[in-house]
Amino acid sequence: MMLTFWFDVHSPWCFLASTRIQDLATKHACRLNWRPLHLPRLIEAIDGRRSLEENAAFVAWYKTDLQDWAKRYGVTVKYHPKYPLRNSRALRACLYAADEGLAHQFVPRLLKASWSEEADITDLELFAQLAEEAGLDAGHARAAGLSEIMKARVEANTVEAIGRGVFGVPTIDTGEKLYFGNDRLDLLDHHLATRA
Repeated sequence: MMLTFWFDVHSPWCFLASTRIQDLATKHACRLNWRPLHLPRLIEAIDGRRSLEENAAFVAWYKTDLQDWAKRYGVTVKYHPKYPLRNSRALRACLYAADEGLAHQFVPRLLKASWSEEADITDLELFAQLAEEAGLDAGHARAAGLSEIMKARVEANTVEAIGRGVFGVPTIDTGEKLYFGNDRLDLLDHHLATRA
């Protein structure tokens, strides 16, 4: 069975989910397809929810909830001082990693750099460094960040995701159902166990 993991580096929830999703797929003998999409464009296209623009009470709860989940996973989550940074280059580099079959190595590391280490996800040299750590070609990762072909493919992913009913990330698509949000991974785990 194939699971599609729709994600954007723009979301801290994708960072959290990325720490579990590969192990969950392996547990249930599923193949995992890492599919980057452009979240701001998706939200604009569907007039979706902008969590940090909600009322003050919701935003306060949202930030506390995020830290509660980070603590549960044993990771640090903090917003970059210049958040939001442009995500396009990073998404293209993630697509390159997926093409090479090493997204499960590269994407979680990039997300950690962004959300735990306040790394600049627009920096081509960051992609090169993390690519080498993941067993990828540094030059190709750097080039992917500037590639118009990769840009078009990320845009196509975004359109496809909208067609599938994706309204936010992380979303895991089983082909039958969509599981939205890091907090739905346990439900996905249960679904895959009962399906087997």
